[in-house]
Amino acid sequence: MTDKTKTTSRTKKKATAKTSGFGRYLLWLSIKLSLAVMLALGIYLIYLDSKITQLFSNHQYEVPAQVYARSLELKPGKNLTQGQLLKELELLQYRKVDKLTGPGQYQTKGGQVIIYRRSAQFADGFDEQEVFTVSFGAGRVASIYDHQLKKTVNKARLEPQLIHHLVSKQQEDRELVSLQDVPEKIKDALLTVEDRDFYQHHGVSLWSVLRAFWVNLQAGRTVQGGSTLTQQLAKNMYLTEDKTLIRKVNEALIALILDYRYSKDEILEAYLNEIFVGQFHNNAVHGFGLGSKFYFGKPLNELRPAEYALLIALVKGPSYYDPRRFGARAKDRRDLVLRVLRDEQLLSAADYQAAVEQPLAVIPMGQHLKAKAPAYLDAVKRELKSIIPEQDRLQSGLKIYTYMDPQAQLAAEEAVRQRLSALSDKLEAAMVVTDYQAGSYKAIVGGRDVHFAGYNRALDARRQIGSIVKPVLYLQALSRPAEFSLATVLDDSPISLRTSQGPWVPKNFDKKFRGNVTLLQSLSESLNVPTVRLGLMLGLPALKSGMQQLGLQRDLTLQPSAFLGAIELTPAEVAQLYQTIANKGKYQQLAAIEAITGPQSQTIYQRRNIVQQRITEEADYLLQYAMQQAARSGTAKSLATQFPGIRFAGKTGTSSDHRDSWFTGFDHETSVTIWLGRDDNKAIGLTGGSGALTLFAQYFRQTPPNSLFRAVPVDVTLGRFSVFSGQEVEDYCDNALILPKIITRLPLSDCD
Repeated sequence: MTDKTKTTSRTKKKATAKTSGFGRYLLWLSIKLSLAVMLALGIYLIYLDSKITQLFSNHQYEVPAQVYARSLELKPGKNLTQGQLLKELELLQYRKVDKLTGPGQYQTKGGQVIIYRRSAQFADGFDEQEVFTVSFGAGRVASIYDHQLKKTVNKARLEPQLIHHLVSKQQEDRELVSLQDVPEKIKDALLTVEDRDFYQHHGVSLWSVLRAFWVNLQAGRTVQGGSTLTQQLAKNMYLTEDKTLIRKVNEALIALILDYRYSKDEILEAYLNEIFVGQFHNNAVHGFGLGSKFYFGKPLNELRPAEYALLIALVKGPSYYDPRRFGARAKDRRDLVLRVLRDEQLLSAADYQAAVEQPLAVIPMGQHLKAKAPAYLDAVKRELKSIIPEQDRLQSGLKIYTYMDPQAQLAAEEAVRQRLSALSDKLEAAMVVTDYQAGSYKAIVGGRDVHFAGYNRALDARRQIGSIVKPVLYLQALSRPAEFSLATVLDDSPISLRTSQGPWVPKNFDKKFRGNVTLLQSLSESLNVPTVRLGLMLGLPALKSGMQQLGLQRDLTLQPSAFLGAIELTPAEVAQLYQTIANKGKYQQLAAIEAITGPQSQTIYQRRNIVQQRITEEADYLLQYAMQQAARSGTAKSLATQFPGIRFAGKTGTSSDHRDSWFTGFDHETSVTIWLGRDDNKAIGLTGGSGALTLFAQYFRQTPPNSLFRAVPVDVTLGRFSVFSGQEVEDYCDNALILPKIITRLPLSDCD
């Protein structure tokens, strides 16, 4: 072997040794790096496991407080027409059917309505679904038959309507559902389309990816997703929407951890409550519970195949497949889902065909919240601040049960819309409707734009009330039966008073003087001059005291012009005064909230109906007698023409220079206070009778009134009064008026 060959051989051996050493180095380096990566991954998994487990276990869904209207109570004798009940069922999204098969349905048979009522949470507890028949007669509920009990019953009720969600700044909106309340057909359909191996895999499924690829290839479009439900839940709960490799890896790792730590049912329930299904203005709609109502206005268990197929279709992309904006696209996706369900034998061929032929039939945006009543909700929110100062609690699944009557609210809104459209564009309005016996707000309208959540004139606009104040003054007089009666003679002749602003010469609206008039005539015809004279006899302190007795909570500084209504009150404050007047002198603080329950249906707040007899029932009876006279032949006599046979009590009011038009009146159950005016306080050229009273009539044309009836109090009887002196006289005297009076032991006067 030559030296050259030897040298080459040695070089090769060295190179081989060097290569072998480098290989061993790379191997050890790889092992070390792998160990380091595994260690790091292990540490990361431990960290991730701890974090995800803690977050999932302690996860508190942001569930906005749900605001409900009153539940409609049905009792034999209740003043309710069949049409009103049908309207209520329509607002609750009940379906009229030929044969009852499930909750949320009703039938009509002549004067009967058969209702399959949903199970529901009420302020006082949970009621299971039930079937009952309501029979009508003469505009009232005649009887109620319970089909389960197989007998007539004394009461039934419909579930309260959801009217609002108090969504937080994070703007996540949802209604929680438990897995056991989700119909099996919906769970099966969801898993078939999104993750059919959900109960077999461990959070991540390679097979699901491959199968989805094949199904989508055959369909020519995306029908199934490759991510498991667990991965989708991980993305929704813990990750961003960034489409990066790191995010996908994290998604898979979190899915593995969730699957290891929690049961499949726990994961599926979390998914059903977390998944994003749509957008309502600035609020993200999460979960199938709210999604069902957001798109169809009814709970999950009432969805038909075409409906729950669309809900499942939206999981793929709520914005892209938005049925309200992209109807054709959404229908194509829904029909693909229906086809998958048919192919997997979850739908029969007949049910599939019927479903694909149905239109999307989603409800208009926002109709899942049955009322757009910003003025009423404003009152609710103000009360909430005093009941629940900690605003964070409003995102913990509270249910707020209000007194709002949806039909009364709609009638009030329609009255404002119809009447103001025929009047000046600059005219504004406010309306407060109360159940004066319960001391509650039934409806509130804060302006001519009834759905505008701005300045709430019903609660905040202080305006001169004009003659609306007169019953307060007259009630003070009638509360002194030894001195005053309905027959008391008042002087209607010119008068001039000296005030700090100069002489004040009050006049009647028609600029006429009538000489002597009775207290009854003065009030029913709203005469100014005799009212001022009565006020001077009683004094300003009596007027102030009267307003406080009736419920005014503010202190007032009064001038003599206050006798004619130179006092600024809000419509809500006027409604409070008349609540006591209408309720036989019994005061209750008007309220919007009846009760609040927590996430486990525990009672957090229950309104205490504290009733105080502020005015004697006898004096109040006489006042109501005079106010009924006003509605029959006085300043509100148009009501007698428009509603023959119906008794109302009421009072018109017009402020100085015709800047404000008022009317407040009541039937047997409901009191309505209305104000019309301009925000710039300019004259509107309307009196209480030509302005506000017309809205009162419009309201009761839509909500049939219940004629006012008042039993005569024990200490009230009929008396005979001289038309000349106003004094009570013997039964044989001529020239006398027969009027109700409070029994006293005063001696009778001689005949005039």
